[in-house]
Amino acid sequence: MKDGSKQKKPLHRSIRCSDEEIVAVLDGLDAEPPVAAAELRSQERFSFRRTACVVHLQQPGEAETVAHQVISRGLSAGGMSFLYGGFVHRGSKCVVQLVSTHGAWENVAGTVASCRHVQGFIHEIGVQFGREIDVGQFCPDAVKTRVLFAEDDLSIVRLVTLHLSKLNTELTHVVDGQAAVDQARENIFDVILMDMEMPVLDGFEATRELREKGYVGKIIASTALTAPADRERCLQAGCDGYLSKPYSREDLSALLKSLQEEPLFSSMADSPAMIELIASFCDELPSKLRAVEEAYATEDMGKLEALSRSLKGEAGSYGFEPITDAAAEIEKAVRKETPNKELKPIVGELTKLCLMARASARRDQ
Repeated sequence: MKDGSKQKKPLHRSIRCSDEEIVAVLDGLDAEPPVAAAELRSQERFSFRRTACVVHLQQPGEAETVAHQVISRGLSAGGMSFLYGGFVHRGSKCVVQLVSTHGAWENVAGTVASCRHVQGFIHEIGVQFGREIDVGQFCPDAVKTRVLFAEDDLSIVRLVTLHLSKLNTELTHVVDGQAAVDQARENIFDVILMDMEMPVLDGFEATRELREKGYVGKIIASTALTAPADRERCLQAGCDGYLSKPYSREDLSALLKSLQEEPLFSSMADSPAMIELIASFCDELPSKLRAVEEAYATEDMGKLEALSRSLKGEAGSYGFEPITDAAAEIEKAVRKETPNKELKPIVGELTKLCLMARASARRDQ
């Protein structure tokens, strides 16, 4: 059930604590070791701290639901947990109001599955939704970071794969620089982790080739070469940053966190009829983006204008208005004969938005 209207009934704040006190409670809960039930969950739960989440509760014996302003803690495709200032009976019916990253309301019916005492009058309530949601539309942390890992040392590959599997990533691995170039030109990645010493094409050559073809995505050098001159060489080849081997899970986590952007979902994502069409548009985005980048790199202004105009219309038709606006800016700049150097940040903005674009996970449901 979707409802974009304002709240009609008065909200009851169930917890009257300061923000600092609430944060302390949440931090304490997060520091607890996972309970056995949590370890057995089939769906990953993500941190989802919202101080003004609205839940309509109907406890046994009550004639109607009461709207409460609660503090949410975690969110998964199948449920949510929140803090509440009192006891709630298991089996109580509820409706959770979720707000997507593009500002749309979605009301999700559920059932209270658990209620445990935390401290004082505060309880943690676990709700099981009546249907699965696309959690990424409401919680940016749930969106997987797409990583292209170019590395020929299989012992490092095994270690990094293990680390990244616990960091909510979608990993593509290649063993040489040429394969990295091919993958980067066929798909969209949030970051390329590029070993600088590989067969066929080394990381320096692969990075230079990508940059010469207009690739403006993030490339991070991954190498055991640690001398200042080596770092400078990586940057001169076109790398955006440097990660020295050996690196830990903490190093990778910090890198991914620095790259994290709020995902861009279609404004039409709540329309079942549009889900597959939007997914097809997102699947075709890599080739469209590569074509724009190539036209920019070769200074083919006529082609760049035409490609931008086409993408402007398509993106808007599928609910990606920010991409439409960015493509329109390129089209306008080309018509004004803007110098290629000044076009770079405008093309970069389009690339950034295309990287942020995501199809709904509901295409698989």
